[in-house]
This record gives sequence, C-alpha cells and structure tokens, in this order.
Amino acid sequence: MDKLTEQQILLDFINENDGVTQEYPMLRHINDFHPEFFESLGTEPSLFKKHFFLFHQLHLLNDQLLDRNLRLIISPLEIRLCPIAQSGQAVSETDVLKDFYLNQENLYLSDEAVTDMQKKFWQKYLALDKKAEAIQVLGLQNESSLDKNIVKKRFNELAQKHHPDKGGESDKFQQIQEAYQSLKQLL
Repeated sequence: MDKLTEQQILLDFINENDGVTQEYPMLRHINDFHPEFFESLGTEPSLFKKHFFLFHQLHLLNDQLLDRNLRLIISPLEIRLCPIAQSGQAVSETDVLKDFYLNQENLYLSDEAVTDMQKKFWQKYLALDKKAEAIQVLGLQNESSLDKNIVKKRFNELAQKHHPDKGGESDKFQQIQEAYQSLKQLL
C-alpha cells in the first residue's frame, strides 16, 4: 500500500468525522494510527512542534482544497471542512495565523520564544475578558462601536448617579471607576 501523505491522513480523518473535528482528537488519532506523521520532527517532539506541524499541514491541505471549491476553517477549537460559499469568510482574507503556520522557520522557535508567545496570548485574552466585563459594568453592551468619548460620557452619567456623596454605594462607584479605567486603556 502506498504511504499516505500528511494532508491525506488529515483529510481522511476530517471526513470520517463528518467534516468537523478538533485539534486534540486529531492529534490522538495521528499518534494512535499514523505515528509516522511526526517522524520528520525527530524523537519525542515537543507539544508545540506537534501543534505547529499539524497546523502547517492543515494550511497546506486548505490550499489544495481551494481547487475543489472547499476550504478548512482552522482553529484549535474547531477544524471544519466546508464549501467556500458556506465558510463565512472570503478566501482572499489576509490570515496572520496562516502566515505564521506556513513559515517553517517557526517550527524551530526556542522554548523561550514559545513561552513569550503564550504569555502574550494570555495577556491579550485576559485583556479582552476584562474589556467585556467593563463594558457590562458600564452598561455599554448594546453600543455598536465604542470610543473614548462614549465611554467617558457613560462613566460621567453613572458617576453622578452612584457617587457616595450623592447617596450612592462606594463599592458600586469603585466598580464603575475601575471599569472606566480599564476601557480607557484598552480603547
């Protein structure tokens, strides 16, 4: 039997799962049924190298699928095969992650560089979480777009209403101040 290419192994697994899977089940399947998939990475490659190589191969597969009017939506949480018209994204979009995974030099990032990337990711993620919480506190979740003027105006309205000198609760006022400061820094 001919050796399957990395992309064919991935496409077969995706199709066996009705066109939708996730990174972890895919990695588990590869480890169990296609241990040769990661041979080029040497003995006992790090989790980052396995992740990178898998996503590199997924992006190569995606480029091949475009000829068949199909594409992959690729993220650690979901890998989905769909017709281009149903993907919800333009094929020509610039994809920073795609550029990262197709640059094979990134496979050889130092442990320090990988740790730094993870740290930056979590900082950004936590900042987004903090932003969502601040928007909720200030009652701005129905605004279609936010800028510093809108946030300041809403803060002033709430500060007038909840200031302890005006009969408001100091805990609520402090929460409003913290939310305002958070959003001011993030906008």
